[in-house]
Amino acid sequence: MRTVGIIAEYNPFHYGHAYQLKQVRQITKADCLVILMSGNVVQRGEFAIIDKWQRAELALLNGADLVIELPLTASLQSADFFADEAIEVLSRLEIDSLAFGTETAELDELNQYLDWLEDKDLIIQQQMAVEMQKGVSYAFAHQKVVKQVAQETNFVSNFDFSSANHLLGLQYMRAIRKRQLNVNIHPLPRVNEVQKLNQLLKLPQEMLPTQILSGSQIRQNYWENRIEAKDIPMTTYQKLSEKATTRWDHYYGLLNYAIMALGPSGLKEIHGLVEGFEQAIFKQNLQTQTFETLTQQLISPRWTRSAINRMLMNILLHISDQDWRRNQLLNQELNYLRILAFNSNGREFLKAFNSNRLYLFSNLSKDMEEHYQLMLKADRIFQGNPQSHIKEQIIGKHPVHRQYGII
Repeated sequence: MRTVGIIAEYNPFHYGHAYQLKQVRQITKADCLVILMSGNVVQRGEFAIIDKWQRAELALLNGADLVIELPLTASLQSADFFADEAIEVLSRLEIDSLAFGTETAELDELNQYLDWLEDKDLIIQQQMAVEMQKGVSYAFAHQKVVKQVAQETNFVSNFDFSSANHLLGLQYMRAIRKRQLNVNIHPLPRVNEVQKLNQLLKLPQEMLPTQILSGSQIRQNYWENRIEAKDIPMTTYQKLSEKATTRWDHYYGLLNYAIMALGPSGLKEIHGLVEGFEQAIFKQNLQTQTFETLTQQLISPRWTRSAINRMLMNILLHISDQDWRRNQLLNQELNYLRILAFNSNGREFLKAFNSNRLYLFSNLSKDMEEHYQLMLKADRIFQGNPQSHIKEQIIGKHPVHRQYGII
């Protein structure tokens, strides 16, 4: 069975995602498209705008065959750790190929850049250490130093390797190289022209969007009541219209309580907080009354918004360093992953799958809870949204099952 893996968040599912799924199927002739998707917490340190069950169903309706939940220990991390842990899971799923979106880069160009990066790694690391002593973030230091070393060594690339989409794809490829996996890699240029989109999706004229919106643009337009039906796939529009949606500031009251209850000494135990930063969070929280104000006060050249959000999410979920390490140890030899959705192709993959490194489950039983504890905690707090009625995430939940999609 020819299987292709895609690492995704679908926050929310948009036309670019639908195009990618169609494109992957055409190029690879895959028998099964396996989506490894973030659960209710996404990589930017936020809750997804709609829950994981609905997002998994949207993927299934638009061409995916099987959707599996990415562990929280991967989804709540910076891009390099996110990519590394996601590739580890895909390697245990024993997929044949990996597909991901890029802006413009071809596979040969990405490999050439990685070869150069590995060759200059010692120089880059040494110069980054100097830059980070100035108080800038790891990502900023890396981007600055790589550009400097590229100029000094006359390295010329045909693509912008500082682009966020290229960086994530490159991290996937580095993780594959590190593990020496026999995986075919398919970088797929992102669609940015409506006409090109329609050549593949063949949408009715009345549903044709005027532009292809990204996930962040959709979320912003939705919260500003500017989203229109033709801007996004109809299935996504219907889900958003149900109003069971979330955003960070819905949880600010709970976050404020957690920060005040823990205090600086309790905050020191939270995973991801570097020494001394617990004081800044506690102090700034005393002086602010909204989530946005709090994050704005904490953002600095060293700490990006996403990094701050991930720290605050760990506080909200009350995940300590001890909890994090314990979860990693429990799942080191055998990962417990939840199946979120599947169709007939996905069912055939599951029937044939047999691994002593990965346990895929449909129904959460009591004996699995220890391995699934961090995701379980995230689901419970996500469901406790004080401002929006979120559907049940845990009790009686079974994978979404459909024979076929609609596109």
